[in-house]
Amino acid sequence: AAQLSPARLQSFHQDGFLVLEHFFTPEECDSMREQIQGIIAEMEVPPHCRTEFSTKEGEQLQAQGSSDYFLTSGDKIRFFFEKGVLDERGNFLIPKERSVSKIGHALHAHDPVFKQITHSPKVQELGRKLGLERPVVVQSMYIFKVQQFGSPCHPRSKTLLRGKL
Repeated sequence: AAQLSPARLQSFHQDGFLVLEHFFTPEECDSMREQIQGIIAEMEVPPHCRTEFSTKEGEQLQAQGSSDYFLTSGDKIRFFFEKGVLDERGNFLIPKERSVSKIGHALHAHDPVFKQITHSPKVQELGRKLGLERPVVVQSMYIFKVQQFGSPCHPRSKTLLRGKL
């Protein structure tokens, strides 16, 4: 289980988030990575729904804000792609497995591997240690960091918890 010093707890309460290195075991990470590869292999996204993901506010409003696919993704598993991997018709310019930026936003609700890990005793214990009352999983994502398009690090998975303090 995660060790939370008083300073880390204070940081969480001040900043609203907490970064925990090595919270999941290598086996859990392997399980999520293998599951996500299977999800990508079965990915079916019509070309008109393919959305390039951006973290820039202006681009979000332009590309994602007008996209029903993005706006209705809260309770579904949806795919978002790196910039520059789609042509003007939404066709992939590179292999689809290398084009994904993130998969969200309800892996915890619809995928058995992510559901089990998200609702595991150690995640529940972390919520208690953070002092959350009635925590609710509102979003889960698998974020890719593709070396060609993003920073050269490994894919990361995160689950966001929201609760009443």
